[in-house]
Amino acid sequence: MNFIDNLMKKIKYIVIFFLCGFGTLSLFSGCEIQESFEYDYAEDNSKLNMSAWTYIQGKDSLSLLKQAIFQCKDEALYERTEKATFILPTNQAFTAYLKENKYDNIAAIPIPIVKDILRYHIVKAVVNFSDPALAPSNKPIAYTTEKGQTMYLSHTSTYVGLINEGTNNQWQIRTSNLVPDNGVIHVVDHIVFLSEKTK
Repeated sequence: MNFIDNLMKKIKYIVIFFLCGFGTLSLFSGCEIQESFEYDYAEDNSKLNMSAWTYIQGKDSLSLLKQAIFQCKDEALYERTEKATFILPTNQAFTAYLKENKYDNIAAIPIPIVKDILRYHIVKAVVNFSDPALAPSNKPIAYTTEKGQTMYLSHTSTYVGLINEGTNNQWQIRTSNLVPDNGVIHVVDHIVFLSEKTK
């Protein structure tokens, strides 16, 4: 009886082992890779061979930004030959902003406000997170924006870019270090703004 009990236990474990293995294989074969909704990894320093404006026009995810730029007739800010850092808010960023501020659409936002938003999102320097000056993680550096206000840029130890780290409000960059002909692009899912330092 003891021998039969032991044999039955071994058979039971073997059957469970094969069923688990088959279930795992079925699970993986039926799965698709889902895109990251927190951070989009792009090849570092991807050369775009176009201006920031041309890049914006070619991306469906930036169509609300394109509308905002058209509304202010600010295409020249993104076509310029003088190099800059362009922080590009996605449709998700503008949709959240519209909802929070009770605007029906981009056209409903007063033009001076849209101009201020656009100008705060352009830094008057080329800030690429592979720059040796930015090598230390979590060390924000102050830069002047087209609006004349300060924006702090830094990155985590895993090189995820941060905007205004060490202030009352900080935001994570979704895609960083894209290189148009006229500077560098970082894409964000937020409308960012001047924030006071906490330290």
